[in-house]
Amino acid sequence: MADVVADIKNRLDIVDVVAPYVELKKAGRNFKACCPFHSEKTPSFVVSPEKQIAYCFGCHKGGDMFRFIQEVEGVDFAECVSILADKAGVKADVKKFKSKGGKGEKSLKEQLLEIHEDACKMFEAKLFDKSEESKKVLAYLEKRQMTKEMIKEFRVGLATKDYDDLHKYLMKKGHKQDLLVKSGLFSLKDVAGKGIYDKFRLRLMFPIFDQMGRVIAFGGRALEKDQVPKYLNSPETGIYSKGKVLYGLSHAKQAIKEADKVVVVEGYFDVIALYQNDIKNIVASSGTALTPEQVKLIGRFTKNIVSCFDTDPAGINATKRAYEVIQDAEMNMKTLKMTGDMKDPADFMVDRGKKGKDEFLGLIDNAENFLEFYMYLLNQKFEVKSLEGRRKFLEEIIPLMKMMKSTVKMDHFVRVLANYLDTKEKFLYDEIENFKVLRDQYSGRNEVEEVKGEKLSVSALLISVLLENPLHLGKVKETLNEDDFEGDLKNIYIEMCRKYNAGRTEKEGWDLDAEKMAVPSDRIAFLSLYAEEKYGSFNGESIEFEVGKLIDRIVKGRRMHKRIELEKALKEAEKDGDEDKKKQLLKDFQKLLTS
Repeated sequence: MADVVADIKNRLDIVDVVAPYVELKKAGRNFKACCPFHSEKTPSFVVSPEKQIAYCFGCHKGGDMFRFIQEVEGVDFAECVSILADKAGVKADVKKFKSKGGKGEKSLKEQLLEIHEDACKMFEAKLFDKSEESKKVLAYLEKRQMTKEMIKEFRVGLATKDYDDLHKYLMKKGHKQDLLVKSGLFSLKDVAGKGIYDKFRLRLMFPIFDQMGRVIAFGGRALEKDQVPKYLNSPETGIYSKGKVLYGLSHAKQAIKEADKVVVVEGYFDVIALYQNDIKNIVASSGTALTPEQVKLIGRFTKNIVSCFDTDPAGINATKRAYEVIQDAEMNMKTLKMTGDMKDPADFMVDRGKKGKDEFLGLIDNAENFLEFYMYLLNQKFEVKSLEGRRKFLEEIIPLMKMMKSTVKMDHFVRVLANYLDTKEKFLYDEIENFKVLRDQYSGRNEVEEVKGEKLSVSALLISVLLENPLHLGKVKETLNEDDFEGDLKNIYIEMCRKYNAGRTEKEGWDLDAEKMAVPSDRIAFLSLYAEEKYGSFNGESIEFEVGKLIDRIVKGRRMHKRIELEKALKEAEKDGDEDKKKQLLKDFQKLLTS
């Protein structure tokens, strides 16, 4: 096990592992980025090639490449090893890394993933089994101009009209009935779960992938006119939460990073139609307004979003909701305006044929800021020359303008609004100032958990400084001892003292054996990286002064702790009437006060 982990670490660099998830910028010896784990404007996420760790000083998440992948992908250690081993070209028996079920037992998540993978294979096979049913569906896809290459790329399939087709197939594959119930792929005939039937029947099946390309759910489009609902989606399960997934992200990640923007569309056909035409920085919200979790996902790859929802009322409302969420995440959003009667990108690409790609790229390039787009729509909807029309216009637009954090942007949009309403900007500022906004459930201030900085203890700060500045340990030893530190910090301090010699030079770093000290290696790396970030610009004199301050704070803390102990002991002695003990404690107390 250790050999596999070490081999992966030797072949991969932390910078290359982290780079696909955030935009890294060189900052001295390290790289910096906005944190992938929480929303922030000023980068506090640091990647150290030298220490091979990635750590956020805002939310205190991170670690070595294994901890980073576990956090960012939401996987366990075994899955993390699998991801990194594949990236490094290392063969790894993932079963050896299972934390539970030493006899090869699989977790619920693994079993659900296997069920979905097998289901996907069956749906794919049914689409190409040359039956009359499959021929009709392939003819329909051909009419929609979806090529066989794209069908296979996105693993599109067919659920037949039989009520137990999938159930029989999965049972033959050896899957247990209770797990099939938990998979979300079946409906129950009775509450006891004894009789179940296929949830998806006579539907075109679109597998929904997680970021790593694993099938975690399905969306099924009705194949008959009177079939309802038109789109049937998997329910939430142990591996799928609709508001936390973006359709197509596993295919689009690299293209989003390269373009530094993502186009968010509404449906499966939209994603595939654009991808087929080599426009690959595309994801779909799968028929819902963007959620804070989905925006957070996007934020790992870009801060620039172009929304392209349907132009019907539901689509406009979804775009508006998306704008509200994005404002809280401090990202940029533009809105693509479809031309003519085209409601969505899939129809657009079919209608435009070979010209579709260039025309759609032009639409992306000319996308407007959402507020300008929305003002344009409102101007068509309301008669702004009437008092009532102006009131309705303002009621729609001002709540969105009040979300702005930039005064420069506010000034620009006030001028645009003044032009639409043919009024003075001063009056609009008054309206905006006096307008009360009730934020809905999508407000990031309510949905996104507040990130509270976890401060390092004084002793941890001192150890961090000493890790980067070994020469100052001599001064520390004159005043402090190992009992001034606790836990891991005590072990590190003892090992430092053991290896310290007064004749060493500043260039000589520490050669500390974390395993020997029973200290996590990333703990030492975190402390060292913290000092590098906080004190990296300090000169020798400033570092010496800082060390002196930290020593004083530890000494004062030690004295305060001792004083509390003596006061407690004095109360006990007085309560017990022990005069001899009381006299000795008073002497100790006096000595403490005069020391």
